Amino acid sequence: MDHILLDTFVNLAIISLLIAIAPIIAKASRIPIVVVEMCLGCVGLYFGIFESSESLALLAKVGFLFLMFLCGMEVDLRGFQNLGKKFIKNVIIYLVVLYGISVAVVLALGLNKIFIAAFPVMSLGMIMTLIKDYGKDKQWLELALRVGVVGEVVSIAALTLINGIYHYGNSWKLYENLAVLCVFILGIVGLFWIFKILFWWFPTLKLYAMPYDDLSNQDIRFVMMLFVMLIALVLFLDLEPALGAFLAGMIVTIFFSYKHEMVHKLNDIGFGFFVPLFFVYVGSTLDLRLIGQNLTFILHGAYIALGMITIRYVAANVAFRKYFKHPRDVALFALSDSMPLTFLVATAKIASDWNAITQEVYYTFILAAMIEGVVFSIIIKMIYNLWKPKNLQNPQNLKNPQNPKNP
Repeated sequence: MDHILLDTFVNLAIISLLIAIAPIIAKASRIPIVVVEMCLGCVGLYFGIFESSESLALLAKVGFLFLMFLCGMEVDLRGFQNLGKKFIKNVIIYLVVLYGISVAVVLALGLNKIFIAAFPVMSLGMIMTLIKDYGKDKQWLELALRVGVVGEVVSIAALTLINGIYHYGNSWKLYENLAVLCVFILGIVGLFWIFKILFWWFPTLKLYAMPYDDLSNQDIRFVMMLFVMLIALVLFLDLEPALGAFLAGMIVTIFFSYKHEMVHKLNDIGFGFFVPLFFVYVGSTLDLRLIGQNLTFILHGAYIALGMITIRYVAANVAFRKYFKHPRDVALFALSDSMPLTFLVATAKIASDWNAITQEVYYTFILAAMIEGVVFSIIIKMIYNLWKPKNLQNPQNLKNPQNPKNP
C-alpha cells in the first residue's frame, strides 16, 4: 500500500513540475497553454518521465469535471434577455446551419456519429484568450463571445444527448433516459425560478450560504458541496456527469456572482492545477511512437480542423455577413469560433470512455485540437495584421443586438 502511495505521489510531483513550467514554455513559444500541456503529457509518458495509473486517471476525471464547472460559470443566462430577439434569431440560424452541414457531411462520408457533435462544438476558452490579445472592442470578437455563450450551452446538451444514444442505442431505455433528462432539466429550470423569486423577496437569504464577511471559507465549501451533489445526482439518474458540473457552475454565476473573490479563487484553483492536470493526462494518452509511424493521424486531424473552419465560415456568411463591413471580419469571426480546444478534447475523451470511437479517431481529435490552437492563432494574427481594408473604420461594440446593422 505504501509503495502504491509513493508511486502515486512521485507521479503527481513530476506532473506538478510539468504543470508549473507549462506557462513559461507557452509564453516563450506563443503556443496556447492547453496545447503545451498536452504536448508535455505526451512527451513525458513517451520518455518515461512519469507513468500512467488509475489514480492519475481518476484525478484527471475530477479535473475534467472541474473544467466543465468553470465553463458553466462563464454562462450567465440572465444576459440572454439583453441580446434581443433579432440577435437570438440569427444565432439560431447559425447553429442550425452548423449542425445541418455537420449531419449532411457525416451521412455523406459515412463518418462516426460523434462528428455530428464534434464539428459544431464551441468553447469560450480560446475566445477569452483572443480578447486579451486583441481587445473586446473588436466586433468579430464581441460577436464570437456572445455566440460562444449560447453555443457552449448547446454543446453540453448535444454531448449529453449523444451520451444516451451511445450508451443505450436505439432502444426504449434510450427514450426513458431522454425522458429523465427532460424531467431533470425542467426540474432545474423550476428550481431556478423558485430561488429567483425567493431571493427577490428575501435578498438576504443567499447571504446565509455565502456571507460577505466570510472567515471560514463558507462560500468555497458551499460551492464544492453544490459541485459534488449535482454530479452525484446526474450519475444517480444515469446521465452524463459533465452536465451536473456544468449546471453547478451556471448556478454559481446566476445567484452568487456578487462573490467576485470566490469566482477568482475557483478559477485560480481550477486553471492552476486541476484543469492542467486533465490536459497533461490527455496528452499522456497519445502514443507518440504510434503517431510517428502513422503520420496519417496528423493529416486526418488537419482534415477535422479544416472541416470545422469551413462549416463555420459558411454558417457565418449565412447568419452574420450583413453585420460585418468587410469579408476580413467574417473570416476572423469564423477562425475565432473554430478553436474549441477544451470542448473538442472533452468530446474526444467522453467518446473514448464510451468506446464510441476507435483509438485512431481519438488521436485525430486531439491532434485536431492542437492544430487549431496553433495554426488558427497564427492565421488570425496574419489576417489581422496584413489584411488591412481601406476606408474601414473601427467597428463599434455590439451594443444593440436588435439593430440589423449592429447585432
